[in-house]
Amino acid sequence: MSARLLLPVVLLVATATAGVGVLAREVYQRPAQAQGDQIAVPSSGPSSSVPRSAQPGTGTVQLSIDASQHPDGRRVHAVLQQFFDAINGHDYDQWAKTVTAHRVSQTPTSRWLSDYESSRDGTILVHRIESVTPTRLRVLMTFTSTQDVAKAPAELQADCIHWRVVYPLQEERGALRVDLGTEGSTSQFAPC
Repeated sequence: MSARLLLPVVLLVATATAGVGVLAREVYQRPAQAQGDQIAVPSSGPSSSVPRSAQPGTGTVQLSIDASQHPDGRRVHAVLQQFFDAINGHDYDQWAKTVTAHRVSQTPTSRWLSDYESSRDGTILVHRIESVTPTRLRVLMTFTSTQDVAKAPAELQADCIHWRVVYPLQEERGALRVDLGTEGSTSQFAPC
C-alpha cells in the first residue's frame, strides 16, 4: 500500500475504533432498570442500616444491580424468596419445594424443624449470580439470622449472626432449586 493511502486508512480505523468505544461505554454505563423493590444498592456493612434491636431486618430478598442483570436473576429471586419465607414461617413442606430432592433426602423433617424452630432470616441481599453450567448457578449473598443461642453454629454461639454464603442452585423438574454442594462449605459468619 502506498504511503499516500496509508494515512487515510489509519485515520479511518482510529476514528471507527473510537466511535465503537464510545458506544460501548454508553451501553455498559446504562443504569439498571429497577424491578419493583427487588434491587438494592449494597451499603457499607452487612446490615448497617438495621439497628441491633430490629435484627434480622426485612425478610424480603433483594438483588444487587449486578445480580438483577443476570439472565436468571428473576428466577433466583423467586426461589430464594420462597426459601427464606419457608424458613421464617417454619414451614418444612414449603421449604422442601424450594430445594433439590437430594437436599430433602439429606434433611429429615424433625431435624429441620429443630434446627430452624427459633430462626428468623432477614436483610437478604444477592450480590452476584454466576453460571456454572447451563443447569447450575452459584449465588453469592449475605443475610442476617437471629436464633436461640443454643441453635447457633457451634463455632459462633450468638443470637444474631451476619452470614456471607454461596448457595448452589440447580435446575430440577423445570425449576431452580437450592442444592447442597461444596460452594456452601465456604460460609463466613460474624456476630451482629
